[in-house]
Amino acid sequence: MKQHAIGIDIGGTNTKIAIVNSSGKVEAFNAFSTKGPSNFELFSDKVFEVSKNLLAELNLGIKDVKGVGVGAPNGNYISGKIVNPPNLKQWGTVDLTGPFKERFGTEVYLDNDANVAALGEGKWGKGKDKKDFVVVTLGTGIGTGVIVNNQLVRGGNGLAGEGGHISIDFQGRRCGCGGLGHLEMYGSVQGIKTTVLEHLGKELSFKEISEGYKAQDNEMVEVITITADYLGRGLSTMAALLSPQAFILAGGVSTLGQSFTVLVKESLDKYVFPTFKGDIAVELSEISQGEGAVLGAAALVL
Repeated sequence: MKQHAIGIDIGGTNTKIAIVNSSGKVEAFNAFSTKGPSNFELFSDKVFEVSKNLLAELNLGIKDVKGVGVGAPNGNYISGKIVNPPNLKQWGTVDLTGPFKERFGTEVYLDNDANVAALGEGKWGKGKDKKDFVVVTLGTGIGTGVIVNNQLVRGGNGLAGEGGHISIDFQGRRCGCGGLGHLEMYGSVQGIKTTVLEHLGKELSFKEISEGYKAQDNEMVEVITITADYLGRGLSTMAALLSPQAFILAGGVSTLGQSFTVLVKESLDKYVFPTFKGDIAVELSEISQGEGAVLGAAALVL
């Protein structure tokens, strides 16, 4: 029985590829710049080349893998297409599973990056002992992967789970999608940097903000407390609809640590429907930041 899968995470900046075994261990890994290849066809060539080389490191071939799992922004499980990815606009909408199946000669599965994070969390992370939870990926934007009764919710068109586009202020910041006050304009890395600029008149990197917060700099603590309040508003809306056992935070912003989850939990309990107050946990993903996305992609297969 085949015990390995190829897990691929297509990001706006980098693409990560791993050979993952059935126990959730990454046995070989590599990454390259997504924007290095000038078009999607050349990108596909690069993915295949890197994947073959990783398998060769383990004395394996394509014939030895169960399949290929791919997580990508706006990846659609139903159509097999990446639909106008916001940070890869030069691609437009591309069919991924068709060309990849031709190249790899095995089954290929595509899904939204937040969805694969939820699958990985359910198989190997904090979701293992839960049947209802939401993974919230806090990075350049915000994504949500929703698990209900042990099933991933994809919706009628395969694009469910866009929790970053819940509005928390209808007169608020303009989102890249055109909407107003969307959660990802406040709780993402870019949203936090905007809050620093608005409240303190400073342009700081997320690394500077994070280091200041962890050092208990008063200004950075204030900014992160405001951010947690924004997130609690958005999560309270999701909670009213889904009643999850937990929200599991992943992505770059989650590296703010346990004290940040305490702030988010306090905000959630402040805004949530009273019946749910105190019942919904806010937890940090324990899957490595570097491996989380490729593990989730591999979970589409294993």
